[in-house]
Amino acid sequence: MEDPTVAAWVNGLEPSGTVGLYVKYKVGVAGLVAVADIAFPELIEVDGLVFIKARYSGFSQKTLDDWRERLGDDRAALSRVVNHFVVWDELEVEGEGSDDSDNMAAEFIAECWRARAAADFPDRNIVVEVVDQYGPTVVMYEPNA
Repeated sequence: MEDPTVAAWVNGLEPSGTVGLYVKYKVGVAGLVAVADIAFPELIEVDGLVFIKARYSGFSQKTLDDWRERLGDDRAALSRVVNHFVVWDELEVEGEGSDDSDNMAAEFIAECWRARAAADFPDRNIVVEVVDQYGPTVVMYEPNA
């Protein structure tokens, strides 16, 4: 994975730098911790469903009940409503339409969520995938039985 912005910064140094230097001088500790919080979120189980805790806690009980009523028995769909990451909503992106960097960001988040789900719920069939919904979007759910 190489973002063009990072590559331009790294290659603009004399001598050429590294991604590690970019993280040190442009991202910093607070930025890295914030990314880790999104990339490796705490997962919780509620009513037999696995949710990203920070995203689940952003929903009121009424909103969740409304979604349950609308979706019926489609538990996978309810999980996708809560457990999603839309690159264009979550990150400042350049230009219109998705580009390689947007797709790389989505794939990075997806890989991290897969690792977290596998570590926290090894016996569950949790799917994490990148879909094209309002641009690159990461969703996490368990398929309906």
